[in-house]
Formats: sequence, C-alpha cells, structure tokens
Amino acid sequence: MKYIVDTNIAIAMLAQRQQITQRLSGVPASELGLPVLVVAELLFGAHRSTRVQENVARVHALEARFPVLPVTRQVAEHYAVVRASLVGRGIAKGDLDLLIACTALDQGATLVTNDAALKDGTISHLVVEDWLS
Repeated sequence: MKYIVDTNIAIAMLAQRQQITQRLSGVPASELGLPVLVVAELLFGAHRSTRVQENVARVHALEARFPVLPVTRQVAEHYAVVRASLVGRGIAKGDLDLLIACTALDQGATLVTNDAALKDGTISHLVVEDWLS
C-alpha cells in the first residue's frame, strides 16, 4: 500500500474534483487504501444527506474500487503509542483522525489529507501529502 486516503480526500474523490482525479490517474487502485473509519465517516455523511440512497451507493462504489483497511491490533498499538506521545506533549487530536493516521503508519504508507491537524508534523514518522493544495 502506497497511499492511505483521509476522509476529506475521499470526499473530493466522490465529488470527482479535477486535482484528485488527475493524481489518481497515476496510482494503481491496489496502491491506495481506504481505512474503514473513512468509510464510516462517508456513510455517516451519506445518511445525513438529502439523497441518502444515491450517496450511499456512491460510497459503496468507492469501496469497490479500493481496498478497505480494517482497524487491526497493530493499528491499535500504533494509536496507543502515538496518542500517549501527543498527550504527553499537550497535543490533542481527534480519535478517528489518529486511527486513520495510524492506519497509514501501520501500512508504511503516505497519508493523503487536507486536514491541518494531521499535516502539522506532530505525529512522528507520519508522511503526509495534500492532493488538494
């Protein structure tokens, strides 16, 4: 796995934003992973929308294109270490954001995100790219 996609990038994928479609054209589907927590956030958004069935179907289509990565025991271990380090330095981050970032760490992959809290360099060894900027 080369890239792990955060929720804001997955939303841009669903919206077929030109910057994202251009970047994806050079990335084999097998090299891009969707954390199951990203799928959960996308489905939540779909269920809160006015076009529930259409948006749920779009999320399912995205899931069919790319590997969906579970929260494993190893991801949980990364989360515990990273969160303890951050808390020890007085830094707070959202649990889902951390678990998504830890999925990237576990896979040895680059996290693709537009989230400033994940791009700020406070998570050791996390490699980040922003395909929207």
